[in-house]
Amino acid sequence: METLVKGYRNFLVEADRARYVALAEGQAPHSLVIGCSDSRIIPEAIFGAGPGELFVLRNVGNLCRVDDLAVTSAVEYAVGHLKVRHAVILAHGDCGAVKARRSFDEVHEESLRQWLGEEGGGGCGLEEAIKDWGKCQLERLESLPAVKTALARGDLETGLFYFDLETLRLDRYADGLWKPVV
Repeated sequence: METLVKGYRNFLVEADRARYVALAEGQAPHSLVIGCSDSRIIPEAIFGAGPGELFVLRNVGNLCRVDDLAVTSAVEYAVGHLKVRHAVILAHGDCGAVKARRSFDEVHEESLRQWLGEEGGGGCGLEEAIKDWGKCQLERLESLPAVKTALARGDLETGLFYFDLETLRLDRYADGLWKPVV
């Protein structure tokens, strides 16, 4: 607990108080990011975003489960109420959820088995499997009614990124191809 308290004290010293006063009036993020709970993957740091710029939904494996109210309500709120302009899936290297799905017999936590359910995990190598997993999540995101409506009106752009933890490389999936962001 002391680690958290110390972190808060450091935050107070460095915080842009004026920005937080303004944020107390309400939020207007430009993007929804569905990312992984992995503590090494910090969407705000990766995308250079400050407080109030990203609406972030994190869960094990960056899943966009259309049967989960925590996921669908967050997406609907971001797209329908906050009117984000971008909704993206952020996949990442060394993803424990994809590795767990590929070795499902070794997963003993019942809640994790249920969460991962019938998710994929195929592909020749781990990176390919993670990227395929991300494509599946993007398809699910785009299947949600609020997202479909916003896309049809031209109010929303969707996307998929892959962050390589070891090299800090960011790849973007567009037009059926993965391309590094430079």
